[in-house]
Amino acid sequence: MASSNQIRRINAIKDIKDVYPITDINDGIDPIHGQVGSQTPPSNRIRSKRAALTYNLVAEKFIMPISTAAKELDVSTTTLKFRCRELGIPDWPYLKMKCLATLEASVTGFARPGSQHIIRHIRDEMEAIKQDPTLKISDETNFLRHQMYELKKKRKRNATGAV
Repeated sequence: MASSNQIRRINAIKDIKDVYPITDINDGIDPIHGQVGSQTPPSNRIRSKRAALTYNLVAEKFIMPISTAAKELDVSTTTLKFRCRELGIPDWPYLKMKCLATLEASVTGFARPGSQHIIRHIRDEMEAIKQDPTLKISDETNFLRHQMYELKKKRKRNATGAV
């Protein structure tokens, strides 16, 4: 037999159910706040957002850090990483793209004859990385990076008056 405390708890639960009736998730109304909610459960919304992330949509965001890209795509960083693995993108190629963009800016800043060919090569490599993020930066580009580093170092040394 139920004690008086148990009976009071049961009655209290019945009173709560009268005030806040249990509703079906598909009716869309939040019983506590009275707001119209989503027609789909949260887990389905997450799956649909993840499914909406196509390779081309994600590839446009390679030029920014993954956290910024996730915010712009309106998903969590974890969801974006998970979808990237599904799309065959093992690592976020932001650092490669940033390196190539910086190199392009450096070459453009020095503006020597024939630099248009080099800039075109850098842009082609950026496009190739957008198509296949697993590619490594080519040896020619790494050599060019080193040459630009040496040139900047030499200019800095000459500007400070060191011999």
